[in-house]
Amino acid sequence: MADFQKPKDPNWVATFSLRRNADKAPGDNRPDLVLTDSEKINAKTSKPYRKNFTIEGVWMEASAYIQEDKSIKITIKRTGTGNGATASPQAARPDLPF
Repeated sequence: MADFQKPKDPNWVATFSLRRNADKAPGDNRPDLVLTDSEKINAKTSKPYRKNFTIEGVWMEASAYIQEDKSIKITIKRTGTGNGATASPQAARPDLPF
């Protein structure tokens, strides 16, 4: 997203957009909301890739599920290690307070 300007807030981490998942069928486990589509097309599925984003140089993917109480549960997953570095083990990461 070349037209995106990073906010000047020092606490800012990432910004991303989600849209309703067109592949979701009632009763399945797919997320209700997924990242917007990229311009690149997957040759195997003929569908566009999702627009992933980076946090501190590591590629991330987000999805969301609408809960029974109408709240939204957002999941952010690491999809790459970034900068060619190998992923660090879970035990070496600092504990998050949430």
